[in-house]
Amino acid sequence: MKKFNLEIFDGHPIIQDGENRILIDTGAPSTIHVADNISFGGELFSCSENYMGLTAASLSEHLGTKITTLLGTDILSEFRILFDYRNLEVSFSKGEIQLGGEQFELSNFMGIPIIELLVGNQRKKFFLDSGAKLSYLSQSVTNSYTSVGKEEDFYPGVGKFETDCFDIPTRLGEVEFVARYGNLPSLLQMTLMLGGTDGVIGYDFFSNFRVLLDLRGNNLIAVN
Repeated sequence: MKKFNLEIFDGHPIIQDGENRILIDTGAPSTIHVADNISFGGELFSCSENYMGLTAASLSEHLGTKITTLLGTDILSEFRILFDYRNLEVSFSKGEIQLGGEQFELSNFMGIPIIELLVGNQRKKFFLDSGAKLSYLSQSVTNSYTSVGKEEDFYPGVGKFETDCFDIPTRLGEVEFVARYGNLPSLLQMTLMLGGTDGVIGYDFFSNFRVLLDLRGNNLIAVN
């Protein structure tokens, strides 16, 4: 098992591995790097220098901090990953990682994990996106809540946009936490529908739980 110190930059989880400054992004199907291969966890992986027009340099500009790598689920799925935002640590292992807690089944779309949560009295399916500083739901849900202000965010292919935000109680199993949701631009909202999901859950999920994620096994363990 390899443990890294974790930096949370504006809601984004970043680790330093040698010369590589890496954004851990479970919401991205493909890894983007400054070269066409990357050594990580003792293995050499192929990756893209340019994915749909995105490069490490352009991502750095949008994030507001320099990265060499966006580590997507093509590589993340090779490991079990323990996210521990409270202690600012993240661990990667090829073997088992012990964590006592409730286990939840996941599904996936293009390798991106999907988790079911309870919002209000409704079950909703969310992309589980460690790279998202905000979470997202459609206006049909957030219209029932009062805006707590506006925030700016960025999504590839759309660029920067501003959205009203809503603090909404959300439940995983028996544990309730508050997530801050925005509304995606219509093009991105349509993408959620294509993936069979209702929203995106990001930073607030990982900041409220220790999360052991096994993408290949389609499950996670969460401890509040």
